[in-house]
Amino acid sequence: MLRETARAAVWTGTGQMEVRQLPIPEAGEGALLLRVDAASVCGTDGHLFPQNPPYSAILGHEVTGTIVQMGKNANRTQHIFGGPVQVGDRVVLYPWITCGKCEGCLTYGSGTCTVCDNAFVYGIPYEKLGLEGVAGISSDVELFPHFKGGFAEYLYVFPGTYMWKLPDDMPSEVAVLLDPLAVAVRAIELAVMSPGVVEESFTTSSSVVVMGAGPVGALTALVARTMGVERVIIVGGRKERLSITRELSDADAVIDIRETTPEERIKQVKDMTGGKGADVVIQCANVPGAFVEGLDMIRRMGTLIEVGNMVNTGSTVAIDPARQICGKHARIIGMSANSAKAFDKAFHLLKRHAKISYDKLYTHVTSLDELERTLHRMSDGNYMKGLLTFGQ
Repeated sequence: MLRETARAAVWTGTGQMEVRQLPIPEAGEGALLLRVDAASVCGTDGHLFPQNPPYSAILGHEVTGTIVQMGKNANRTQHIFGGPVQVGDRVVLYPWITCGKCEGCLTYGSGTCTVCDNAFVYGIPYEKLGLEGVAGISSDVELFPHFKGGFAEYLYVFPGTYMWKLPDDMPSEVAVLLDPLAVAVRAIELAVMSPGVVEESFTTSSSVVVMGAGPVGALTALVARTMGVERVIIVGGRKERLSITRELSDADAVIDIRETTPEERIKQVKDMTGGKGADVVIQCANVPGAFVEGLDMIRRMGTLIEVGNMVNTGSTVAIDPARQICGKHARIIGMSANSAKAFDKAFHLLKRHAKISYDKLYTHVTSLDELERTLHRMSDGNYMKGLLTFGQ
């Protein structure tokens, strides 16, 4: 028997979070109710938290939990990898629900995020996504079923959610990294081309620069190493993060931006690549200027994947198209769309947790009561990634 209410950390104002008791909903037809086991803190949470919310809402989209209640036909309405599921099973979610009916979904496939005109994201108010269209489901915490983000004791899982049933041996703190690892996997997918194409740049002989040593940068470097490239170079600005990223990914070199100028960093990359520049640069830093620097780091016929500036709408930088793009015959791809297919590839990488120390990413473990303080510490020099647990 479930109790009547449960706790949630509710985003109520600019840099403000309030722990509230909310009524626990019953799982409706096709839905699930999870007891949250863990939720990790994404850089997007840190970007949103200092802003003013459109209404009170629960953040947190990197979440895993145990099924405590199932609505009628839930196994038929949910998209379950490794299913069917039953009460007591643990699952991890793909946070986007798409409508499957709009032009974007019909063109690019249901489940492809950022293209749907009627999407819902667990733990992110639609109004903060910077997309056109309207919310498929409101994230307003006052509206049923209340628990629509991971920073809470429970999560209501709507029909049409993609999820993965967890193996018994996969810790929740590993499973909850599915989302950032899927971003890394997608970035690598975009760098890969058909073998033999003249512009092919991601191969076993490639030098790959990852700009940004946060969690996504660290996991991107790990995936690049796992895919067998010859050289991995990390460019970042916090010593703690650089150390964790190098250890997790077995990177060949790190460059600290706080100890070098852009010109020195570009020269170091060229020196490490025989003077030609990197075959691939994957830009994961939340800094617009890093895009320009990345253009100067790639070789002629090289590839740049832009991941890190999704939240910097309105920021501008100066580039020289003739020298940095056309003259190099550079291949540049901006990334925001992802899919359950990339998440499934990431899930198979998470299954290797016995050999890969994913938990090295966590520098701050927190509770609901301390979560606001943790979010305020995301800019600290020793911060890499936060983990919300419930001591269950």
